Formats: sequence, C-alpha cells, structure tokens
Amino acid sequence: MMKRTAAHIWTRVLFTWFLVETDGKIPDVHVTCQYSEDCVLPCSFSPSGREEIRWFRHDVLIYAHPQSTKWHEQLFRSRTSVPDDALSLGNASLLLQRCVLSDRGRYRCQVTTGEKTNDYIILLKVEAPIRSVNLEVTRLSGFEEVKCSTYEVYPAPHIFWSTDPPTPVEKLKYTTRKMPDEQGLYIIESKLKRLGQRSDLSYICTMNSSSAAQMWTASLAETVQNNVTFESKVYSFSTWMEINSTEGQDITIPCRSPWNLQNFTLTWSFTRADTSTIICTYDSKTQLISNLWNGTAQLDPQRVQQGDRSLRLLAVQSLEHMGTYTCNISASQRNHMGQTRVNITSQRAESKDLKVVSSRPWWIPLVVVIVLGIVMAAAIVGIVKLQKKSSRSKPTGTAKYSKEVKGKLMNYLILYRGHGGLISTWLTPPGLGV
Repeated sequence: MMKRTAAHIWTRVLFTWFLVETDGKIPDVHVTCQYSEDCVLPCSFSPSGREEIRWFRHDVLIYAHPQSTKWHEQLFRSRTSVPDDALSLGNASLLLQRCVLSDRGRYRCQVTTGEKTNDYIILLKVEAPIRSVNLEVTRLSGFEEVKCSTYEVYPAPHIFWSTDPPTPVEKLKYTTRKMPDEQGLYIIESKLKRLGQRSDLSYICTMNSSSAAQMWTASLAETVQNNVTFESKVYSFSTWMEINSTEGQDITIPCRSPWNLQNFTLTWSFTRADTSTIICTYDSKTQLISNLWNGTAQLDPQRVQQGDRSLRLLAVQSLEHMGTYTCNISASQRNHMGQTRVNITSQRAESKDLKVVSSRPWWIPLVVVIVLGIVMAAAIVGIVKLQKKSSRSKPTGTAKYSKEVKGKLMNYLILYRGHGGLISTWLTPPGLGV
C-alpha cells in the first residue's frame, strides 16, 4: 500500500511538471524551408483507416482528405498534397511546392478519428540562402572603394570587413545598404573606402547568415608590376548543420558547393575529442577515390561530378561514428568547407534509461517518507516527555500547553493529506486523531 501510494504521488509530480513545461500541449515543431524549393511539413498519427486530415494556415483551410470544396486559399490549391499511400501508413506530412516568403507562419495539422481530434502545430520559416558573393574595386564616387555584394537573400545577412595584415576597426570606413526587391528578397551592397594607395593589403568581406548556418568570405588583393595592376580574389564558403539518428541506420551527410567547379579536390574528415582522421578523398582530374573507411563510408563518383559530394554512412554506431564530419572542396581561388555534427542515440542506452526511470517512482519518495516519519516520531516523543515534565511542575499550564501542541501538530499533519493520506495515516499518534 505504501509503495503504491508513493508511486502515485511521484507520478502526479512528474505529470504536473510535464504540464507546466509543455502547457498541456504537444510541443510545436519548427521547420525551415528554402525559397523556391519544395518543403515537407511533418505530421504523423496512428492509422485506423477512418481518419479525416485537414491542414490549416492561420486557421484557414488549405488541404483536406477526403477532398473538400471549402477551399479559401487559392495560393495553396495547386501547391499542396499528401500522398494517399503515406496516409495509410500514418503519415499526413504536407508537401508544399515552390516555397515563397508569404508561406511563412503557423500551420496546423488536424487529425480526426470519430469524435477524437488531435492538432499538431508547425511553425514555418522560409529563407533564401546566400548563393554568391561578388567583390570588386569601384571608382564611381571620386575615390576608390571595395564593394562586396550579393542578391536574392532572406533574411538580410550580417557583413563585416577586415584586412590582412590586420587594420584597426576604427580605420575601416564602410557603408552597407539592404534593399528589398519585388519578392521581398534582399539586395546587399557594402562599400569600404580603400586605405590610401597601399598595395600590400588584402581586403576581406565576411557575410554571415542570420541563422549562422552560412558564412561567406571573399578577399581581394591588388599588386602592381611594371605599372600594371593585378587583382587576386579568393572566395571561401562554409556551412554548419546537425543530424540526429539512431544506431544501425544508414545516414547521408550532405555536401554541395555553391560553385560549378571543374578541377577540385574533395576531402571528407571526421573529428571526435579533438582528434581528426581522413575518411576519403576524391580528385576530379583522375576521378579516383581513396576510401579509408571502406565498407562503412560510400562516395559516388558520378554524383560527385554532378555537384553532389554527399557522404553515405552505413549502419552507424554511437561509439564509432558520433562526432563532427567536415567536407572540404578546394579549387583555384575557391574553397568550401561544410561541417555537420552527427548525434547517434544508442538503443542500449535508451533501454537502460527506461529501466532507471521506471525504478525511481517508488523508492525515492519512500526514503523521503521514512525520514519524515523518523523526524515526526522523534518530535512526538519529545512532546510527550515535555508534557509529563510540565505536569509535575505546572499542572494548570499543562493542559493549555498540550492543547496548543496538539493543535499545531494536527495542522501540520493535515498539510500532508494531499499526498494520498500516506503520511497523515501512518504518523498520527493515538489520541491525536485528525
């Protein structure tokens, strides 16, 4: 009886905590899609064959299964779909084609089975990533400036200037303009006034996307030989992302350069605990692959030549394959580095955690109850002794004192009735019935 009551108390505490944390609702799902590309908004359920599926955007119906004639958003009518074969498997994910900025917002997937309805909230962001950066010297303002620009991006990236060798920040005078076009995408221009006639400086423009997933670096240096000015430009592009998987699954780690390179070298490496190892390399001139993880990692040379440098990992294991994977593409005046953090959940660890959680609900509260019981028992014994001692010396005051003590003790025990009556029932002494 004690174990069941303590477990009940512990379960109520955990459930209350969960309701406070989630406000009693299923947590919202955040999805980011790229401008002009197709996107999938996730929604899953337990299939029974009698479901009705409805998708809403800001509480306006945009898709229904079975088909409904109550279409209010013509903008989505030809761009949304849910495959019928997916519905039979409990997958009501919505395919949204050719995303535009106006698609951003709150979506609701409603699954109705009989009289039961479940709602799932998806918050959609649409971004237009940086696809190219241009760096050049201009002389239109009466003095020379270095201009760094890009276009059709959203949201607007952050721009920073620097030089090599380094120049104090206060001496770098530049202005940045962010202008939206008809689609709401941004055109970015940043101009830096050149520092005198120095020819030993490299001007470096860095663009960071607002999500910090992209960083472009473009540098420009000018040298003068025999009264002829030569410009040298170097472009670097880096990305960051994260992939979560479970043991035994195959995963694909993406790597796609923003440039259509002809002659390049591709290197995949793996880093864990500050130790880096080479996985494989590819030379576009010879089209030869050197794979040091043969049997575990795969690289398709045909897809690599077509621009897809993704790495395929087979049957990943948490102890061996969890870490950071880096794809590096090197070419003349071009460099691309993509870093992907791979997290792998161990099935053994999951089952172990479940056992630990299942063992907590009764014994932890039981220990707490026993300790409280000992303290209460000691307090009662002390009170009884004081009563006997007081009865010998002050007969008149004892009754009043005993009554006050009993009253306070009763109030204290009543506070614990909310915990299933365990403490109040177990610790109430004879003669102090609550």
